[in-house]
Amino acid sequence: MYSTDLEDIRQMSENIIQSMTSGLMFIESKNYTIVKFNKAMENINGISAEKAIGKKIEDVFSHIEGLPFDLFYKVMKDFGRLERTKFKLIDNGNVIHRYIKGDTYFNQNGKPAGYLVIVDDATETEFVKESFGKYVARQVVEKILSGKGQMKLHGERQYVTVLFADVRGFTKLAEEREPEDVVALLNRYFNMVVDIIFKYEGTLDKFIGDNVMAVFGAPIKSDNDEERAVMAAMEIQSEMEKYNMERKLNNEEVISVGIGINTGEAVVGNIGSEKRMDYTVIGDTVNVADRIQSAAAGGEILISTLTYKELKDTITCRKLPPIIVKGRQKPIHIFKVTGFNK
Repeated sequence: MYSTDLEDIRQMSENIIQSMTSGLMFIESKNYTIVKFNKAMENINGISAEKAIGKKIEDVFSHIEGLPFDLFYKVMKDFGRLERTKFKLIDNGNVIHRYIKGDTYFNQNGKPAGYLVIVDDATETEFVKESFGKYVARQVVEKILSGKGQMKLHGERQYVTVLFADVRGFTKLAEEREPEDVVALLNRYFNMVVDIIFKYEGTLDKFIGDNVMAVFGAPIKSDNDEERAVMAAMEIQSEMEKYNMERKLNNEEVISVGIGINTGEAVVGNIGSEKRMDYTVIGDTVNVADRIQSAAAGGEILISTLTYKELKDTITCRKLPPIIVKGRQKPIHIFKVTGFNK
């Protein structure tokens, strides 16, 4: 009866080890050979248990550059455990990120028998941080990592709202001022605009000269992307008014920004070559947003019919004469945003 219960416990322990989502292996401490290798460890490292068990840890993982075996052995010998640590490694030329943790395991007599190593793959997490950390607000990155948002990294059609904000008369301004002054002005403008975009959980797509392109609805879609885009635009114009008051006090010329917003389908994702990839949005929706921005006077926010239809009960607008844009035979109907309904 006792032996049967013990066997059941052993089988249960084995089942638990094999069902873990973290990679786990046991290493005996004399020659550092692997005595246990669970399924998650196979999946994370692409190495079968059959090829790992009975071999030295250095031999099994020799193809991965940057693993600090000497450090691991020293820490385990001196302290008996390695705190969970993130390592940036190279696996056959590819950058990978791993969380590695080590603990001592003991035999039935309570004496140290070897080391237990737990490994988690942090590559996707690091990719998201590197890809989006400079382009979206911190809370959006957290949503992506938590899985609460439906993230699409490859080129896919998605319904988005695109915003362009461009400094009016910038060419003339740049010609009349020292380059250092122009850079300082642009940096002040970009910092202000980007902070507002992030505040409303938009994505910074790119800077095009003095023009800022932002996207709402990618990489994470919400039910009020159009509203957040217009709210961001209104705050940009409000902050520009404050900035110009400051410039007037310093006897500097005022600067103004024209903003255009459009809503529609676009291709969203990592687009480029193997050497250079950017998360961006392309398509007619983007082109139209830029054309609408070109028609906006300094201080104005112009939106397309599609954006207006989504917000007609929320914002106040004045319909303007349609505009003809390059590449389109039919005119585009636009609306000037004047405020939000109370």
